[in-house]
Amino acid sequence: MHFAWLNQSDGSQKRDIAPYLAHLDDLADQLRRELADATLQPDLSSLSNADSLPVDDKEAEPTIEQVVKALQTVIAERNGFQGDAENYDDISNADLLQVIKRKRGLPVALGLLYIHAAQRCGIMITGIDFPGHFLLRVQANGKRRMIDPFHGGITLGPAELRELLKSFSGLDAELEPRHYRPSTDIDILLRLQNNIKVRALRAGELTLATRVIEHSLLIAPEHDGLWHQLGALYARLDQDDKALGAFEQFVQRCEDPLHRARIEAVIEELRERLDQNATNPKAVSDDAQPAKQSKERRTDRGPDDNAPIPLYPDLMT
Repeated sequence: MHFAWLNQSDGSQKRDIAPYLAHLDDLADQLRRELADATLQPDLSSLSNADSLPVDDKEAEPTIEQVVKALQTVIAERNGFQGDAENYDDISNADLLQVIKRKRGLPVALGLLYIHAAQRCGIMITGIDFPGHFLLRVQANGKRRMIDPFHGGITLGPAELRELLKSFSGLDAELEPRHYRPSTDIDILLRLQNNIKVRALRAGELTLATRVIEHSLLIAPEHDGLWHQLGALYARLDQDDKALGAFEQFVQRCEDPLHRARIEAVIEELRERLDQNATNPKAVSDDAQPAKQSKERRTDRGPDDNAPIPLYPDLMT
């Protein structure tokens, strides 16, 4: 939520996130009541004498089917949160404030709503970095279910997961343990930020893309790929001093010697340009266009050129 607030234009009226935070609390409260009704148990959070209840009542847990159904009922059915298939590439689908307002979003944005509500109710839920599509794994009473937040929280069995994998990775792809890799909280936030960044780049909004990466580094300061992308964007925006700093941060963290060598060459060029600008501004101005073109050739290489980190990475949804 705070990322969505930070990503807004510095010159625009910042949206107040308090009503949106209240809505998240309400989703959790609705889910808690739904689970209590499903198991015919009292809502212990509202009782002051919960300790006096029979042990069986206090320790009763909903079944996996009841948990999944409650999530579907509260988030998808009652509150209307669904995937936006018609306007999938709309940048609003990755902005959590807009997602709550429009009731439409990308899988990872919608997944955050499920995760928040479930965790607030003590339900075990994990984001799954499934190829091409963010999923959720819910666990209750020793059983697990995979659900799809983009399609109303529907349950996906092995057959559906295999079909989803083949649609993204090709007909020869088969399910493997690595396809069920859990996502950390930081992974999920970076994935959401990446969706905004990619859409901003496609729209030519380099300033917004730069701001998104800057904010992403607040939670992942050791992510070398983000530093490289930030340097490349600063270079495109003719902010050579900032580009130099970002590329220096990249070199400090990159473990690939070939990638480091290439960016070190860019760093030397940037230093020369900055020195020339300090001593002879007119000469730099006359030669700016060729130097800028050279800089772009170095910082925006395609996959065949072994670029350290693509400036336009594949869309992660």
